[in-house]
Amino acid sequence: MHALNHAKKQVIKLEDPEFAKFFTVYGDDQIEARYVLSTNLMDKIVNFRKKTNRNIYISFVDDMIYIAIEEAVEIHIFDPNLYKIVLNFAPLREYFETLNLMLGIVEDLNLDRRI
Repeated sequence: MHALNHAKKQVIKLEDPEFAKFFTVYGDDQIEARYVLSTNLMDKIVNFRKKTNRNIYISFVDDMIYIAIEEAVEIHIFDPNLYKIVLNFAPLREYFETLNLMLGIVEDLNLDRRI
């Protein structure tokens, strides 16, 4: 992702070493970055990353949030096979955890409230 940093934003060092192990934060406002990435939100993101072992990319641009979750080639969580017997609940659990992470980000940032 370092090559995609076209805007030449500065690297923002956060105090959470576990979060820093998985993610690099770019921005142009240190205070805003710390406000958006609260300790609670960083914990949720790190826990999801560790549990699923998938790369996560999150970008806050103006008033929009973009979330990309790397998917294994053999797993299609957003494109389920309707003709397959569903005796294994692992894909469904993974789908639920992915949605739960996204909803958790919305709730943590109060994006579900109208002002």
